[in-house]
Amino acid sequence: MEKVKWNKELIFKIIFIIFVFMFCFIWSMIQPYDSAPDEYMKYDVCKYIANNGSLPLGGDESIRNPIWGISYAFQPIFSYIISAIFMKIVMVITKLTVDDFAVFVAARFVSVLSCTGTVIFIMKIAKKLFEDKKYQWMFIVFTSLLPQYVFIGSYLNNDSFAIFTISIIIYSWIIGLENKWDTKSCISLALGIGFCALSYYNAYVYILCSIIMFISSFINIKEKKFNYKDMLKKGILITIIVFAICGWFFIRNAVLYNGDFLGLKTESEYAEKYAMDQYKPSNSVAPIAVGNSLKCMLIDMKWLSMTFKSFVATFGYMSILGPWYLYRFFEIVIVLAVIGCIIDFKEIFWNKDKSKRKLHYFFIVAMILSVILSVGYSYMSDFQPQGRYIMPSVIPFMYFLISGLKKLIEFIKFKY
Repeated sequence: MEKVKWNKELIFKIIFIIFVFMFCFIWSMIQPYDSAPDEYMKYDVCKYIANNGSLPLGGDESIRNPIWGISYAFQPIFSYIISAIFMKIVMVITKLTVDDFAVFVAARFVSVLSCTGTVIFIMKIAKKLFEDKKYQWMFIVFTSLLPQYVFIGSYLNNDSFAIFTISIIIYSWIIGLENKWDTKSCISLALGIGFCALSYYNAYVYILCSIIMFISSFINIKEKKFNYKDMLKKGILITIIVFAICGWFFIRNAVLYNGDFLGLKTESEYAEKYAMDQYKPSNSVAPIAVGNSLKCMLIDMKWLSMTFKSFVATFGYMSILGPWYLYRFFEIVIVLAVIGCIIDFKEIFWNKDKSKRKLHYFFIVAMILSVILSVGYSYMSDFQPQGRYIMPSVIPFMYFLISGLKKLIEFIKFKY
């Protein structure tokens, strides 16, 4: 076993990881109950599991919300199961009940750990993507200390767990392309995909990108070769591991909801039947339903500006804004990064390193799909300009942000 080489950088990384953990954990302890989007509905599912030792049906009356007519049990509930385990541990040790705040904080601990775990993988990703240590740390700090990201790590949700699984997937992409999908990278990718499938549906763009990237890696266009035997062998290994991790959830859904393995159709049916009249899907006031154009939603209804602000920092029920200069800072940084990316356009799209070029393409595709999903949901279903819905794109976004700034700095140095 290789010895760990203790040096200043490793010690500083450990201190930084502990800092992020403590920051999220303390924030999770001081936030009042139900102080973030739909937290009380998510906690209903955790309470049910902790109290009953079993998984609820999505339409169970005890957890079905009287306003929306649904529960979060229709959707992937793996993170809620882990929350329930933490709750149960605290309940056994302290003799408290699910109605006590300390038990509620225990439910939030999954988000705290997910945020911290993501930071560890962000460090691994940074080391692979940036040679210069100062840019590695810029990437680590910008991503890990983005206010909205830290906020997600402090309350009960499955967004934080989704981002954690995405960080595993992205790291797997890098080492998979680097090592031609050896056993280690295949297992890593399978773990990332398996747990991603149990996180949040808006993270599924990374599963789609993973499949396309994996298959394309075995195609040599110049030589007109397709190494399908190697692809099948490694693909079967990945599929078996993925199915072992997440197959139970989709089989359960299919059995319980008449073949609806995602649970979305059944959820919609319950919403139509049990939601308050103004919140029934048939009475939707989504922009498309009331005749508003996409441009109207994005500009006039301020979807773009509200999503940007809540991607950077909007707290509570998306009602507590950060200071104005925080948004200005990110606006300026983004503009400078875009200029840098334009200067670096050739390196991004025609990089001599085939693996890095492919990684760039899939980063861009993942970001675009994440935004399209959020825009589509707001336009056609429920107007929700929330930055957390595009948070799955945070790692690729920050990569291009730092890459753009790096190129701009180098360009200015060269010119002057």
